[in-house]
Amino acid sequence: MKGLIDTADFSAVVSDIYEASLSPAHWDTALTGLVSRFGTPRWDVAMLVWERIDPFGGRFVAACGVHEMARAAYLQMHAGRNEWSLRGHSLPPGSVVHSDRLIARPDFLQTAFFREFLAMFDMQVGLIGALDKAGGDHLGLCLPGPDNGPVEVLEEAVRLLIPHIQRSVRIARRLGQAELTAARSTAALDHAPSPVLMLTEGFELAYANPAGRILIERYRLEDVSGRIRLGSAALHDDIRRLLEPGQASHCQALRLSCCDGGEVPALAMRVDPARIGGAATDAGTARLMVVAANDPEINEAQIDRLRDWFALTHAEARLASVLAEGGSIEDHCQLRGVSTNAARFLLKGIFAKTGVSRQAELVQLLTAAPLQWARELPTSDLPPPIS
Repeated sequence: MKGLIDTADFSAVVSDIYEASLSPAHWDTALTGLVSRFGTPRWDVAMLVWERIDPFGGRFVAACGVHEMARAAYLQMHAGRNEWSLRGHSLPPGSVVHSDRLIARPDFLQTAFFREFLAMFDMQVGLIGALDKAGGDHLGLCLPGPDNGPVEVLEEAVRLLIPHIQRSVRIARRLGQAELTAARSTAALDHAPSPVLMLTEGFELAYANPAGRILIERYRLEDVSGRIRLGSAALHDDIRRLLEPGQASHCQALRLSCCDGGEVPALAMRVDPARIGGAATDAGTARLMVVAANDPEINEAQIDRLRDWFALTHAEARLASVLAEGGSIEDHCQLRGVSTNAARFLLKGIFAKTGVSRQAELVQLLTAAPLQWARELPTSDLPPPIS
């Protein structure tokens, strides 16, 4: 059977799999390569999904050939409680089985998963790969398809590729563990609706979450030397005293002033560098955290809905939000402090996931999408498996 696996095709898919360990968005490319190179006619769907058995739920890592509506329906109705998931949960990591080995075909055809979901796509069978397990959660690879003949080549390809997919997932985790403390802090702060700034003792910027960068831009807080201006020199002296040994006070209230006369309340706090992962600039380690009141103009809810509806990464959804509101690539670059090349890389990923090829088509799609619909879906608390 191994002789039927084309070496060049196999190597190309393996390369895509390891690329995904560094760039999670590349998983979609890897899965597309897998089914297009080794699948038989109409076997062109693959899903890489974290699922939870009790309480049931799930989170897509990647998929190919699965429309956003189908992804949402699967997560809402079938993730973690269909027969393939329930019976596949007990498989040891590294296993690959045909669905007929999990449940007899006549029994499966009577299930709600088949009658209410797979039947509309004319899919009666599938290949199930077990990748990882953590308590009641498991990471699985599912390739559903029609009962239109043998799929030994695809099954053998999946069997050979499973160790590489496992390894890629673990590489991604180990890369994250290298900066574990900082990653945990940053992941939480990146999704915080309130602006957060991390400053060195000299008030240089070590970190700003997305809302914080908008605050810096809107209030023009950064001077030509790269320092953050929080107010008067006297206020800076008061804040700097928070860092003195034996200082009982650990926070200082302040108000940030905008050039148009607006103000926003904020709080400056001293932080333990060891607990924030040593976030640093060339000038030193972050010692101060500034948290400002939430700015109502930051539409984090829309970003979350764009991300969920189109299966975008958070960065892609942020760019899509700017474009949907009539902004430009250049606006995003200026707001986020990134290069045009970086923004166009994100745009390419957005194009791939939304099925459009031009920015005008994307804007039309985004403005027409029923983004409010996703708000009512239950939010899974499964941890992001790839980051």
